Amino acid sequence: MKKTLILSAILALFTFSANAQVCKISDENDNVEVMSANFIDDNTIVVVVSNDSKEISANVTVTVNVTNYNKSGSYHSGTLNLTGRALAKPNGPTEIRIKLPSGCSRRDNSMIDVIGITGTKCR
Repeated sequence: MKKTLILSAILALFTFSANAQVCKISDENDNVEVMSANFIDDNTIVVVVSNDSKEISANVTVTVNVTNYNKSGSYHSGTLNLTGRALAKPNGPTEIRIKLPSGCSRRDNSMIDVIGITGTKCR
């Protein structure tokens, strides 16, 4: 039982690491990483990225999928694919706000999945 629990914990950690969204800044040991993605109201998502560089800013684009949402007052279980852009400044977090399309809003069971982060200085 103890071995199974330890193995499960290791697999969960590996899965989390494999799904981390990171943009490695070219020719440096620096990264811009997605830290969180949440609704701040019924129509806006905030994705927080963190740039660990001491000096380099990076223009980044994040892509998210939103499932289970309202469209014109009706429930949709499909997926919205949305993007947002921002300048991730050095040594700290940056908020990227993404508005849902007109007529769309979140539901209690809406889910946000960050599927990518890219940037002009990323490899």
